[in-house]
Parts: sequence; structure tokens; C-alpha cells
Amino acid sequence: MEKEKQLAFLQNVYAASIAESVNFYDSLGQLPAIVAKKEIRQAQTAPYMIQQLGIGSVEEIFERLTNLFGCANWKVEHSTDGYRAIATTCKLCALSKRMGGASPCHGWCIDPMAAMINSVATSQGKTATIRLESTLMEDTSCTLNITM
Repeated sequence: MEKEKQLAFLQNVYAASIAESVNFYDSLGQLPAIVAKKEIRQAQTAPYMIQQLGIGSVEEIFERLTNLFGCANWKVEHSTDGYRAIATTCKLCALSKRMGGASPCHGWCIDPMAAMINSVATSQGKTATIRLESTLMEDTSCTLNITM
């Protein structure tokens, strides 16, 4: 099997595994507690992730995660006071909807990216404010506004 096909296969298996777990946690009534615990851990591990992925800017967070996981089609635009990131497709959301409808957005996508954005901002002596406008679980796009 070609390397590209192997990567695409692994990305699909990974997304399906997360979607299945999210729906299982939700069925047990534990999804909010797990997301809260993950958010704390993600803030702690974000600097390491930034280093491992060679990320130095907000744009690179979305670019590298898109390339690595092959999940959401993030596009980043500069705004007057920061950035606007938009995804119009997401494999994880689509799979999660098919498997029961629990949202994977915070614990497995938005929160990890927010932790990485905050880590990049801190390393630059800045503070980031991240506002989630919508997710693909309930709208036609996932949209984040980031001011720094």
C-alpha cells in the first residue's frame, strides 16, 4: 500500500475511534466530565505539542493539524485584530453524527487547538482570546475568531 493511502487509512481509523469513544462517553453521561479533564491536560501538554510539531504561529497550528489528521479543512484568514479560522468539512463531526450525535468538538478539536494557540501567544508575550462562533455539529461551518 502506498504511503498516502496508508496515512489516509490511519487518519480514518483514528477519527472513527474518537467518534466512537465520544458517543460512548456521552451514553454513559460522562462526556462533560471527560472534556473538562482533557481541557486541563491539553493546557499542560500544548507547549510540548507546539515544539514537537515545529509550530511558531497561529496559522501553522491549523495547517499542521489539518495535514497531520486529515480531518477538518481549516482555512485561516487574517482579520484586523487577529485571525479567523473556518472549516466547512470535518470527518470527525460527520462520523460522530452517524454514530450517535455526541459532539467531539471541544475535547478533541477546539480545546486542543485553543491550548496550542494560547501557548503560541504566551511564547510571543501576547494573550489570545478565542471565540467559537459555530461548529459543524450544529451549523454549516466551524468558525473561530482569535484576537491577540
